[in-house]
Amino acid sequence: MKLIKALVVMLVAVGMILPAVAVAEDRLSLSGEMRVRGWHMDPDYDDDPDDSTMTWADQRLRIAGKIAVAEGVSITFRTDITEKEWGQGSGDFGQDARSGGNQQWDRAHIDLTKGDWSFRVGQQFFGTGTTWAFDSQDPGVTVMYNGGVPVKAFFVLDNQNGGRTTSDALEYGLQISPKGDSWKASAFVVGQSKKSNSDEEVYLIGVNGGTSLGPVNLTGEVDFFTGDANANDDAMGTQVFLDASMAATDAFTVGGQFFYAAGDDEDVQYTSLGNGFNGWDPINDVGTQLSNESIDLSDQGFNNNPFDWTGGNSGSVSGRLYGNFKASDDLSFGASVSYLTTEETDAVDADAYSLAAGMVYSLMPNTTLQLQLQYLDGNVDEVAGVNVDTDFDVFSAGTGLFVKF
Repeated sequence: MKLIKALVVMLVAVGMILPAVAVAEDRLSLSGEMRVRGWHMDPDYDDDPDDSTMTWADQRLRIAGKIAVAEGVSITFRTDITEKEWGQGSGDFGQDARSGGNQQWDRAHIDLTKGDWSFRVGQQFFGTGTTWAFDSQDPGVTVMYNGGVPVKAFFVLDNQNGGRTTSDALEYGLQISPKGDSWKASAFVVGQSKKSNSDEEVYLIGVNGGTSLGPVNLTGEVDFFTGDANANDDAMGTQVFLDASMAATDAFTVGGQFFYAAGDDEDVQYTSLGNGFNGWDPINDVGTQLSNESIDLSDQGFNNNPFDWTGGNSGSVSGRLYGNFKASDDLSFGASVSYLTTEETDAVDADAYSLAAGMVYSLMPNTTLQLQLQYLDGNVDEVAGVNVDTDFDVFSAGTGLFVKF
């Protein structure tokens, strides 16, 4: 009799657990990607004997989840696991992985939605515009109106400087995004205070939009920065981005981009606010997931942002031509050629050209093998009026296996 009672209790318990598991599975949706990549870089800076060829590999497992708590209520999270170069760490790679030392949680926020209004609070991504003139991943609050003309207001705590009683780095702003049948646009105002130093107070005013003129797709943005960079220097920045592309055939797309940014040899040039989490590196974007990664401009000795690529407040007058070819349902290619030069030559007088080519091949469902090759060549003539006359060239390559789920 005792055995029968025990079996009944077990069956009842299993009967209670299974529906709970089923309900939990319905409420939780997961997505993500596993990637393993290999890199090679061969720099040559004016025949510097210290130049060295580098070859390395890395990996990352990214898992994102959304829990539907109730109607209009959800929780979102995203974590990156084993995001590290092979062979790197305080111990060996496996020991670090087991300790959890290379796991990051970059998103964890609550979303409340009722009618046309939504509210998001917690660690989240904030961004505006095509060029990510404001780009931050931090804790904060976003309020969105999703009616006829969407409006978004946000507040970000960027850095808890010195504890609870010390003035903190803050970011805040408003974006309005109207659109029509054949066009879309947005206008935004963003403020940033005390991120770089205690006296910083910088403002961004920007507009962007896109439309089609027959077969040509147009995208553009204008950003203006002003305020105080620190106690002694003004913040400045006026930049323009234009992109025009068209489908030459069903399989072949061509386009061109133009970048302009005013430089200044006295004030501090800003190209974006925030912490640059998402990044923006269009110079070598040829349709793979390997651009804006370990072989971008910043890993070749320069700024990643094409509006101040030398990193010397020198601005930019640059252009790029690109093309993408879809050879089949499983195989696509991309290529681009770019020319970069500085606008304020009294700050930095330099120019360079960049070549890039890439391939994406679908090996199996949701699985791609990707390859990208890049070559950068140029000269830095003067820095702050001092002749340096340094030539440089960098060849770099990346490949990766990507599985999405």
